[in-house]
Amino acid sequence: MGLLWGLIGVFIFSLTLPATKFTVGYMDPLFVGLGRAVVAGILAVVTLFFTGSPILPIRLFPRLLVVSLGVVVGFPVFSAYAMQHVPSSHGGVITGILPLATAAAGVWIAQESQTVLFWIAGTLGSALVVLYSLWNGKAELKTGDLFLLLAVLSAAIGYAEGGRLSKKHGGWKVISWSLVISLPVSISASALTFRVESLQAPASAWLGFLYTGVFSMFLGFFAWYKGLAMSGIGKVGQIQLIQPFLTFLFSALLLSEKIDSLTLLAGFFVSGTIFLGRIRSGRKKEEPAK
Repeated sequence: MGLLWGLIGVFIFSLTLPATKFTVGYMDPLFVGLGRAVVAGILAVVTLFFTGSPILPIRLFPRLLVVSLGVVVGFPVFSAYAMQHVPSSHGGVITGILPLATAAAGVWIAQESQTVLFWIAGTLGSALVVLYSLWNGKAELKTGDLFLLLAVLSAAIGYAEGGRLSKKHGGWKVISWSLVISLPVSISASALTFRVESLQAPASAWLGFLYTGVFSMFLGFFAWYKGLAMSGIGKVGQIQLIQPFLTFLFSALLLSEKIDSLTLLAGFFVSGTIFLGRIRSGRKKEEPAK
C-alpha cells in the first residue's frame, strides 16, 4: 500500500513541470513558485479547521520549517525559474536524479542505510545526467540545469524530513502545517511579485497555476508522504524513477514538445542505474529481518 500511495503521488507530481511551463510565460516565476503555496496554504487552513486538528508540538516547528523550505519554497521557486530556460521534458531528465538525492537525504536525516552498489549505481546515473546536459551545451541550458539541481536538492531534503515526521503525525498534517507556517512569507512574496498584466493571461496559464497549487503542492503530498511513512523513504523514493517518463509524456501531449531519442535514452539509463541500486539495497535490507 505504501508503494501504491507513492505511485499516486508521483503521477500527480509528473504534471508539475508541464503545468509550470504553461504559467511562466505570463507570470513572474517567483509569483508562480510561491503563489501556488498561497493556494495550497489556504486549503491547508480550511482542512485543519474543519477536521479539528490540534496544533503540532512547538518542538516540531523547526523540522516543519525544513519541510517548508524544501517543498513549499525551494522546489517550486527553483523549478519555476528553470522552466524559463529549458523545456519541461528536459527538466524531467534532470529531476531523474531525485530518487538518488531522496535516498541520500534519507540516510542523512532518517538514518536509513544503503549498499555500496547503490551508491555506485547512483553515481553512474548522476554522471549520465551531467553528460546529457553537456551534450546539449547551450548557455541557457546551463542556467536552467543549475536551478533544476537546486530544486532537486530542496525537494530531497523536504521529502526526507517530511517522510520522517509523517510516520508519527500523518502525511496530510505534516504538509498542511508546513504550508500554514510558510503562509506569511508566501503571501508577502506573491503580493510583491504579482503583475497586473497577469490577469490577462490565458485560461491555460491559470489552470496550470491552480493545478500546481491544489494538486502538486497539496493533494499530491497527502499520497506521497503517506507512502514514505508506510514503506520507507528509500524504498518508495525509487518510484520516482518513472516520473521523468510521465513528464515526457505529458510534455508531448500538453505542450507539443518533441521528445528526441537522446532524451529518452538518457532518461532510460539514468532511471535504470538508480533502479538497480534500489533493488539490491532493498534485498539486503530484508535479510536481517528474515
